[in-house]
Amino acid sequence: MSEVFSSTISANMNSLMEVFEGGSLEMRIMEKVGCLKYSATQWESDKPDESQRQIHYKFSRKLSPVGGEVTGSQLKSPMPNKKGWIIEEVMELQGVLLGDFFTLHIKYQIEDLAPKQKACSVQVYLGIEWSKSTRHQKRIEKNVLSSSTARLKEMFSLASKQLPRAR
Repeated sequence: MSEVFSSTISANMNSLMEVFEGGSLEMRIMEKVGCLKYSATQWESDKPDESQRQIHYKFSRKLSPVGGEVTGSQLKSPMPNKKGWIIEEVMELQGVLLGDFFTLHIKYQIEDLAPKQKACSVQVYLGIEWSKSTRHQKRIEKNVLSSSTARLKEMFSLASKQLPRAR
């Protein structure tokens, strides 16, 4: 997995985690970054320190000129040092050329830096798992990496702008 986004955000970690809570903040942000008809199930605990949920959305023309949609799952667990959260996302793409050849993996690490100063660190990693090979792998990887990185940057930029109003 490659790091595709890293930033310090001026908000406390619990506020920033609202981006993954299924509420109005998450819905607004995801729609603005091009995830249409975004839906997320409630987090369900499988193990004491782990929760899982399902997500689904359609690509806007901004994200993919040919459309398509995503079905995915997210697994949330505390960081080993208990100062933050790790969210691991596995995405399957439908309606995208060669989308059935690969699965997208995204790992979010959100860590509380200074609770009294209301700052947290966000690191996002992205990887592609290939189930079938194609001669277009390099081009697909480049396009997926580029569009995902832009979407993630916009997502956290919007979140940091909207959080002071949210809390």
